[in-house]
Amino acid sequence: MSNLGLEMTPKSDAPQGPRHRAMSWLAILLSLGVLAGIGVVVKVGLDNLPTIGGGPVDYEGDGSEPVIVSTVAKGDSVAAIGRTLKADGVIASVDAWLDAARTEPKMATIGPGQYEMLTKMSAAAAVARMVDPDSRVVDELLLREGLRIDQTLETISQATSVSVKQLERAARSGEIGLPPYAEDVAEGFLFPATYELVPDEKAQQILSRLVRRWEQAAENVQLEEGAKRLGITPYEAMIIASLVQAEGHPGDFDKVARVIYNRLDEDTWGGTYGLLQMDATINYALGKSEINLTTDELQNTESPFNTYKYPGLPPTPINSPGEDAMRAALNPAEGDWLYYVTVNPETGETKFTNNYDEFLGFKAELSAWLDENG
Repeated sequence: MSNLGLEMTPKSDAPQGPRHRAMSWLAILLSLGVLAGIGVVVKVGLDNLPTIGGGPVDYEGDGSEPVIVSTVAKGDSVAAIGRTLKADGVIASVDAWLDAARTEPKMATIGPGQYEMLTKMSAAAAVARMVDPDSRVVDELLLREGLRIDQTLETISQATSVSVKQLERAARSGEIGLPPYAEDVAEGFLFPATYELVPDEKAQQILSRLVRRWEQAAENVQLEEGAKRLGITPYEAMIIASLVQAEGHPGDFDKVARVIYNRLDEDTWGGTYGLLQMDATINYALGKSEINLTTDELQNTESPFNTYKYPGLPPTPINSPGEDAMRAALNPAEGDWLYYVTVNPETGETKFTNNYDEFLGFKAELSAWLDENG
């Protein structure tokens, strides 16, 4: 039996050359690298550490301090919304949020915008609050009936981050869905209503929404069918609706519409179109909103919108009429009136007649009201 190597010990007989030293340093570096890697994994995985119960990190309860989450953008995934909530201190981890969201059928109702949340909410509480419509902070744009296009664009600009110049370019772009007969003139078609503002919406998108809402109103009142029945074009119907909106009190819209048709009737004026003689069209030409225009303004304003000088309808609508005015333009009242005067601007009381002398008496009533009320 050989004794070769039986007396050797690890200390006395291990190799000590350069190769061994290189391997030792390599082992040290590898060990450090592994530790560093573990550190990275620990840092990246903090959100995913299980609780004692085995689930992802989560807060308990309904939360504490209020916070507004304002970065839920259009197209955000459920995970992206979770990351926003995590960044704002609402939830403890995205994984807990995703777990809670999987069992909520209303998750698809979460739209872009702002939500009023609380800090340190449990994921389940955060999900329940996000799908609650009352938690959404809704910014609204209110456009009242009768606004001229410049007033409409200014109102939109004040409520959004979109400039008037951007809106003006979009209105003239031919890309906001106007009907062909509008010939890219947006006046009259930016429908007055209350709109929910959408974050980061561009000028073209905003105006397109207004035009789509006009399309809905046009369908409701059967604009094209009504215009055809009356022997006018849909565009003429919109012009008349804008005049009704500007000149009439809502309770008298259909009577004002009848006066307009009576004045446009060729038979009324012996075979020629009559003069509408409406102050609202002069105001439009002058960019004003006066109750009592001067004689000089009425007679000498040089504009195709001067219905004291030029017979027939003005070339375009003069404002954005609401649905009631549109309906009245298509369904005028029965009557032979040619004149009307709002004798009390405060109450909107308006008197109608086909007698010129009676009309002058109504004007005297208005003058007396203006003198008394300044």
